[in-house]
Amino acid sequence: MRAGRRAGFRVAAAAGLALLATAACVGFAEGRVARGVAGVAAPARGLEQRLGRLIDAESGAPIPGAIVMWSESGRAGSAAAIADADGWFAPDPAWGPGGTVQASALGYRKRVLPREEATALQWRIALVRDPLALDEIVVTADGRPRRRSEVALHVESVGREEVRAAGSASVDRLLAELPGIQVGAGTPTGSSLSIRGIGGARVLVLLDGQPAGGALIEDRDLSRMSLAGVDRIEVVKGPLSSLYGSDALGGVVNVVTRAPAPGFRVDAQATSGGAGRREAQATVSGGGLPSPGGSLVYQVNGSWRQEDRVPGVTDRDVAFARVWDLRSSVRFATGGWAVRGDASLLRERQRWPVGGGFSGFNDNTGASGWVEVRRRAGRSEWTGRVFAHDYDHLYRSARGSAPVAGSGAPEQQERLGRATLAYSAAWGAHHFDVGLEGALRGIRSPEKLLEDRASDRQVDLYVQDAWRLGSPDGASVLTAGARITRNSRWGSTASPSVGAVVAVREGVRVRGAVARGFRAPSFKELAWNFVNLGGGYVLQGFDGLEPERSWNVSAGLEWQPASGVLAGAELYANRVENLIESGFVGHAPNGLSIYSPRNVAQAVTRGFELDFRAVGVAGSGEIVAGYAYLDARSVRPDLPLDRQAKHSARARTSWTLGRLRLDATVHFTGQAPIIGPGADGQTGRIGAQERFAALDLRAALDVGRHFAVLAGVDNVFDARPEGWQGFVERRFRLTGEVGRLFERSR
Repeated sequence: MRAGRRAGFRVAAAAGLALLATAACVGFAEGRVARGVAGVAAPARGLEQRLGRLIDAESGAPIPGAIVMWSESGRAGSAAAIADADGWFAPDPAWGPGGTVQASALGYRKRVLPREEATALQWRIALVRDPLALDEIVVTADGRPRRRSEVALHVESVGREEVRAAGSASVDRLLAELPGIQVGAGTPTGSSLSIRGIGGARVLVLLDGQPAGGALIEDRDLSRMSLAGVDRIEVVKGPLSSLYGSDALGGVVNVVTRAPAPGFRVDAQATSGGAGRREAQATVSGGGLPSPGGSLVYQVNGSWRQEDRVPGVTDRDVAFARVWDLRSSVRFATGGWAVRGDASLLRERQRWPVGGGFSGFNDNTGASGWVEVRRRAGRSEWTGRVFAHDYDHLYRSARGSAPVAGSGAPEQQERLGRATLAYSAAWGAHHFDVGLEGALRGIRSPEKLLEDRASDRQVDLYVQDAWRLGSPDGASVLTAGARITRNSRWGSTASPSVGAVVAVREGVRVRGAVARGFRAPSFKELAWNFVNLGGGYVLQGFDGLEPERSWNVSAGLEWQPASGVLAGAELYANRVENLIESGFVGHAPNGLSIYSPRNVAQAVTRGFELDFRAVGVAGSGEIVAGYAYLDARSVRPDLPLDRQAKHSARARTSWTLGRLRLDATVHFTGQAPIIGPGADGQTGRIGAQERFAALDLRAALDVGRHFAVLAGVDNVFDARPEGWQGFVERRFRLTGEVGRLFERSR
């Protein structure tokens, strides 16, 4: 009990620091707003006439980098203005009456309107998102919105409408449907993700570009990541350590939350479903000023979820998982300045049977916060960011419904502090990014580490150039980047990447990339000192470990034959070297077997993926389809990788009929081998995970302006293949959604 109170105190303290950082950001912002409004009180009307703004038509959020072109009647336009980081731009006084204005931005449909209409709108121009933009905007680890062609590898994005329609309880279950991605069970509970055959600790998981909790003590679990308040999920398929650093060896998952919108509104929803699922969430957002002197917006999202399901556990009579989430964001912008402060809190409990009538309990608590300041001047931008993170994991056991203090392993803790300074600039057709990061990291894991603790210091330097051929807005792009990492425990490594996107003709692009990824050895692999008397073995760390490394080569084609239709294909090959595995190295004086990790393994993954999307089918329909082939093998010994299916596919269609939206998804995962130690102790095939095909049906009905009802059934035909971890039985759900309560526009 005392340990639980201490953990609660530490988390509360960390949360207080995170929220204090956010409050400081708000205080700074409010002060700037007050001074800005006072300072521009007299000339405010003049500023409103001289400044315009590009905003998202749905959310009201600013669109940085949007381009406004003006042309006289009957003449091609050449005069242009570019929106800054907050969406503001300055119309040229020479843009006289009788001309036309064209506003465009990546990921949005162009809008053309007469100058008189733009003036009537006070140059506040709203753009509608293009769901099939060939070169959409993505957000990478440095937080700068980038064109997809500036990222060397393929980026797949799951948008807000698809997230809403899927109704998944957590990130892992949403991503499990995507071809080329497979979700497996963690140890002893939870879920892990593999991208194109490489997974676990080799896939980097981020929340708004910042690391998710649990990675340092190897307690990764995507099932704890809620989809409440999520705008989209971006998945990088392949190694991209040149931008993201360690753990981006197999790929990257970046969960992007919704940006606060101007005005004030309250949204809420509640869900009830199969497997004892109960869920509730609420979001409050607001802020915004009617003057270009500055704008302050905020958003707070809280959610709670409980279900009789723990990934990797089949006995639902005992198992359950409960997660509380709180996420907040405050953003202020004025002139060329933008300030952002985010804070998040997490508390989770898992329970599952461990035998003998006992249950195991995992209690996880985490808090993180970061403050970012951006300064934009012309076509260059400086960014400073400070991130702090605290995560605690406690295992206990009991026969009853609550854990007994002191009945499990001592509490494990991880702490991370990181500071980043980055510079971005556009020089002609080049867009350069340079950044320097410094981090202090540490974990406490009593009875498992030498001296119970381990820590390190790390410095990263990265640089990237995107060179647009032909013009600053050219459709063909050459990219090159590299990251150099220096760590106080395991040394240094370099991760380069080069890529090209070539516009063969309008609507057709060819893509190619070569990229390097790495995963640093973990604290436990370097400093293990774990004795298992019952098992008769000792785990000892090895401080001579080197990072795992991979080389990836990929080539792809993107084709947009008509408006609303997009098709793509990609080939890839990935070789992973220096994989860390634990092996027998001798006996201790007391006779116990000693196992220690070494860089001994290699693996090769290769395959291809096909995807297709069409929107506007028969007026309001959408069709999405994809297929992935994977050949994933270890080199020594020559065996297929565990539970990696060769074939996976998905087809989804959605239709909007007035206020009713219908979605149907078919997803398929082929048979996969189960690899493990056999009766003779040798590693080999010990079984098979049967193929799995399922049909999911979903419906959403908007009832008036403020209320919606969403219903769904997953795995309609109740397929239950052998060999799957956890259970995959049919599940129903019903959600009531209340939106735009107390809404006030700007």
